[in-house]
Amino acid sequence: MSYLRSYPPRQILSVCRRWMSVRPEEGTPLTRKKITIQHLHGMKRECSPIAMLTAYDFPTARACEAHGVDITLVGDSLAQVCLGYDDTTRLTLDEMIHHCRAVARGSKSPFLVADMPFGTYQAGPEDAVHNAVRLVREGGVEAVKIEGGMEVVDTVKRLTTVGIPVMSHIGLLPQRRAMLSGYRVQGRSAEAARDLLNSALALEDAGAFAIVLEAIPHEVGNHITQRLGHAATIGIGAGWETDGQVLVWDDVMGTWGGHQPKFVRKFGDVRLEVEKGVRAYVQRVRNRSFPTPLESYDMPIGEMERFYQLTGERANRP
Repeated sequence: MSYLRSYPPRQILSVCRRWMSVRPEEGTPLTRKKITIQHLHGMKRECSPIAMLTAYDFPTARACEAHGVDITLVGDSLAQVCLGYDDTTRLTLDEMIHHCRAVARGSKSPFLVADMPFGTYQAGPEDAVHNAVRLVREGGVEAVKIEGGMEVVDTVKRLTTVGIPVMSHIGLLPQRRAMLSGYRVQGRSAEAARDLLNSALALEDAGAFAIVLEAIPHEVGNHITQRLGHAATIGIGAGWETDGQVLVWDDVMGTWGGHQPKFVRKFGDVRLEVEKGVRAYVQRVRNRSFPTPLESYDMPIGEMERFYQLTGERANRP
């Protein structure tokens, strides 16, 4: 007798239907109204905080879609947290496009932005346009993010002129950590704060729809936020008075075991759950408590005996 005879028909059906270990999920529907640049500017005017979070693949993108994230960023931090590089400058454009495609399939409602990898815009505006077009056309993103202040104003202006929205990024610039002697707080002197303000104003004038402010004093973050007319400020270590906040997925979920700066807060402990799950799986395999009959398949009644007759063999193992 098959063990399935002892289970209700509905349960049998659910067991039989699961015939492969990974089944494709259905396409991601829009779960809420699509976020646009106009919507983000409206949030700034209404003092409604903008929630921005990185995503690197389909599952993380689906989470951003389902749980109210306003901007999904395919960050170049994927170089470290996904690909194991020692810093973000190792990431190539092709690698970024690969991850953008996956995120674009899962994140539909949030506004989708991708970091331009190091080396894809430093050669000048035309080179930046060529590479940004690839991110939009091949990667499926809606905007690009560029690190830099006054030195990239012309590039931002050129990109926005040809219709590619730009999110700027000033303060601590991870792609330039060697030049900055590591990950250090920026804008602590009056002169440095003035330079950040001037850069923000120039980038807004060049067409940037938003500006990331990283690792700067909260007073400076607040002042820049108040001075900008329409460009939304997204803080990461820039205080609580910016128009929005951004963090790296792995920092938020507690999966990153490397150095964490002061501004990071862990909102989940996924790493602990992953470790528990892997250990439990290995243990169950070792002691043969996985799989059970319920997680296995039966031959139809009589077919195994016919198999033995056809082959002239019987299994030696009990």
